[in-house]
Parts: sequence; C-alpha cells; structure tokens
Amino acid sequence: MRRRIVLAGLLALPLAGLRAAPRPHEGALPFALTSAARARTLKARVAPAIAEQVLKTARKDAARPVHLMAEVRTGGLLKGEGGRETSQQAQEDWRQVRLQALAWRLSGEMAHFEAARQLLLAWSGTYQPSFSPVDETELASLLIGFDLVQERLNGVEREQVQAFCRTLAQGYLSDPIKVGGPSTARNNWHSHRIKIGTAAAYVTGDALLIARAKERFLAHVPRNIGAGGVPFDFEQRDALHYTTYSLEPLLTTALMAQAHGDDWYGAPEARRLAEALAWLAPYAQGRKTHEEFAKSAVPFDRKRVAAGEKGFTGNWESKGAANVYLLAARFDPAYLSLALELHPPAWALALYGT
Repeated sequence: MRRRIVLAGLLALPLAGLRAAPRPHEGALPFALTSAARARTLKARVAPAIAEQVLKTARKDAARPVHLMAEVRTGGLLKGEGGRETSQQAQEDWRQVRLQALAWRLSGEMAHFEAARQLLLAWSGTYQPSFSPVDETELASLLIGFDLVQERLNGVEREQVQAFCRTLAQGYLSDPIKVGGPSTARNNWHSHRIKIGTAAAYVTGDALLIARAKERFLAHVPRNIGAGGVPFDFEQRDALHYTTYSLEPLLTTALMAQAHGDDWYGAPEARRLAEALAWLAPYAQGRKTHEEFAKSAVPFDRKRVAAGEKGFTGNWESKGAANVYLLAARFDPAYLSLALELHPPAWALALYGT
C-alpha cells in the first residue's frame, strides 16, 4: 500500500516533443484488450510516476528500426544457435508496438505513435506466421498495442491488421494444432496459442472466431491444470518458471474476455485457474521455495542447465510471478498486494493495474 501511495503522489517530469490528441473514430472498433474509449482514459487513470517510467523506457527505442524477418524462431535454441538473437530482436519489435503505443497514449508525443505505427504495419503487412506459439507469443503484445493506436490509423491500415488477425486466429485456434507435438496440446504452448488466437479473434470482430476461442480456452484449462491446482507444466518441467509461463497467457486471455463483458475466468470449466493461483501463492510469497528443473522430463531443459543459462538452475525467483498476480488481481482483488510486492514492470501496471 505504501508503494502505491508513493507512486501516486510523485509528479511526472515535463514531457517534450510534439503532442496530438487521439481523433475519435465514428463507431466502435473491434479490439483485443483495450477499447478505444478506455484507451482515451489511460492518461487520467495511470499514476504520473508510473507513466513517467513507461515514457523513460519508451524514449530509448522511439527511433528503433524494424527487424523484419521471414521466420522468427527462438524455441529449442541455446544462445548463439540458429540466429536466436536475431529472432529475439524481431520479438522485441512486437513488444515495442505495445510500449510505444502506450507511451503515446500517456504523453501525446507523436514520435511514439509513429514508432508503434511503423512496426505494426511492417509486420502485419508482410509477415507469414509459423504458428509456433513459443516463437510468436509476443504477437499478442503487438495486437494489444494496436488497440491503443487504431483509432488514429486510416481504414486501409486497420483492414491490413484485421486481415493479419484473421490469419492468426484461424491458424492458432485450429483443430488439430498446426505446430507442436501431442503434449503441447496440454502445456504452456497451448496457453500461448489460445492467447494469440483470442487476441486476434477479438480484433477481427468475428463472432464465430471469438466463440471458437472461448471453446478452446474452456477446454484447455482443466487439461492444463490438475486437481488441487497443480499445473501440467510443473509436473512436466519441474519448474515454476513454466507454471507462470502458462498461467500468464491464460489470465491475459481471460482479461480480454472480461474487457468484452464475458466472464471466462469465472466459468465452471475454468475453476482450476483460481486453484492454480492459490497453489502458486506460497511460492510467490516466499513461504515455500523450489529448485528449478531438477527433475524435468524435457531433454532441452538439461541442455540449458549444462549451458548455464540464467533461470534454469537454483531456486525459483518469485518476481517471475509479478504479472501473473497483477492480472489475477483483476479477477480477485485480494491478490493486488502480492502483485505490488513483486514489482511488476511499469507498462503492466499501466495496462493491467488500472
């Protein structure tokens, strides 16, 4: 609570550069997480100190070039293998759409709008998805950024993004799955498929695709989370890292549904999602510890341990659950204090915490 009071009481630094208010669009625009009407209120809703943190980070990359590439792949690769670092730059482009769009909403500085627009249109205009969710999960961040800038885009630009979203939704919500082995229909891969597919479906505004996304979500939760709230990812990987990596996209998906007036989180089929949050809480609170990946059934995890990759040895760090509990607090406010103790990033506080 003290952290929240301090943050709310700080004054933002003066903002430089050109400013422009969003031009309201006639008629409601389909969106993934943030409606145009809500986007217009973000500046008033976000504490000045949090807004300044977002802007400080965004200004570093406002002139970022596009890292467009035909195939983005990081899954299954160690550092230095298969162009992993190049693909990570592409994935950062997708996150930057969200960050730059948010910075524009919070400041009105057109440099941030133009940065978001450039990245958004470059990727949505030419990229052909691979439908590998662990490689493309940040495309959902790109779409969440689209929400924030879309009412200032022209009709042709919006249609381009919506066409891209139709491709994403149809591919990621397909049955059978397009990419991945049988276990990925139960683990974090499918959580990310559903997150991407749901975001894309909502942007298309297609009721049939949205219904398919809901069906996939409600079917996946009881397969992904076992009795007592123990996630399949924890059993498969012996890692809380992958527990949060599966819960975060599921909660993001549920929050998108909530933004559209639909309670997927509270559906009987999804009750284990709340159970998983309760199961994870003692670890996030520091009352319990867990040695990561010690008994993982996945050979690649052993390769990462041998390579000394950060986060794959030793005890799990609870800060990895910050966004999970910030999202969870939108459904159960009792989790807000835990979320703030874990120090979520400023962009998440601005988008999820208001």
